Amino acid sequence: MAEGALAGLTVIDLSEDVSGPYCTRLLAGLGADVIKVERPGGDPGRRAGPFPHDAPHQERGGRHLHLDSGKRGVTLDVYTPTGRRLLDRLLDSAGVLVESLPPDQKEARGLDGVALARTHPRLVVTSISHFGRSGSYRDFAGSELIDYALGGYLVLTGDPEREPLKAHDHQVELQAGLHAAVGTLAALRAAGDGGSVVDVAAYEAAMFLLGGPAQVYAMSGEDLRRNGTRLIGLGPHHPYPSTLRPCHDGYVHAHSNNRHPDLLALLIDAPHILDPEILAAPSGHADTIDAAMDAWLADKDKFEAVRAAQELRVPFTEVMAPDEVLANDHYQERGFWAELDHPEAGRLRYPGPPARLAATPWQSNRAPLLGEHNQEVYGGIGIAPREMAMLRAAGVI
Repeated sequence: MAEGALAGLTVIDLSEDVSGPYCTRLLAGLGADVIKVERPGGDPGRRAGPFPHDAPHQERGGRHLHLDSGKRGVTLDVYTPTGRRLLDRLLDSAGVLVESLPPDQKEARGLDGVALARTHPRLVVTSISHFGRSGSYRDFAGSELIDYALGGYLVLTGDPEREPLKAHDHQVELQAGLHAAVGTLAALRAAGDGGSVVDVAAYEAAMFLLGGPAQVYAMSGEDLRRNGTRLIGLGPHHPYPSTLRPCHDGYVHAHSNNRHPDLLALLIDAPHILDPEILAAPSGHADTIDAAMDAWLADKDKFEAVRAAQELRVPFTEVMAPDEVLANDHYQERGFWAELDHPEAGRLRYPGPPARLAATPWQSNRAPLLGEHNQEVYGGIGIAPREMAMLRAAGVI
């Protein structure tokens, strides 16, 4: 396989949880040599499921297998004096450090960006946290749900008569990792032979994505609130039930077709939705549109409904369950999935390239075992096997 776009770049990954590992997963996929530095007992992400065959094991955690794919793995206690010196030796030949340590801990141990810039002037330090490196919230404890709440998303998600809802999984933290990867690449381009510090706060990543509602309030004072699955000012934009599979995954998603309402009316045989009052304010007549849509869907399954809609280029799609996603022809035709063998987890299917570069393909490789590359990496910086055995016995690696 041809080399990736970031071939020749060494990244030291001193991060845990979700944002940092996702950032470095992207860099590894683009060809960087990412060295995952874990505490001797392993990153807690190794113990986050799901697990193959529902059998918990630190080498088989689903989060680790996905987010640490393509990395080399070493163990190191960076909070010991010896471990700190070893980290410096790793950083001497690295271009990037990605870390997610609590601000007070990294400053006390000289691992903050300012201190590292003095000893490693060519290093780009990407710091990811919930609240950033400055501000009155800097040392507060954070979480995905807190990021959602402070970033403005939580109040907008869910049904208007119910409590707010959080989206599935770690969407804000993943977005923070994406922002960190982009910021890292920009810093590498701008820095030249000098280093830089990239400061990413997850709650700001949420606010940056929020965009529209925040701008609405800033410009008009209108405070948008939860609107269920309907978008403000658009109709239809709602998951409609498909009665053919009422107990399983029987939904289609129908996006707004305000630009061509005649096509939607033709599709569902509902000319009355072309009434000028409805066309002038479709969101105010969403119940009327919903009723027409439900009547049309009553005798169709979701795949049939989507095919009929897409023949007219009305933007419908199936709401697919995970097994349907894995079997979907379009993913297969684009070669999205990668089948990878892992010595502990076995052969599993992994997501492929989130972006495709024609000349420098995405790199798909398995996640490392705990400390799998200690000999290779530490031997590469001059640590002899006997010294490595002593470091292991002392709990440094």
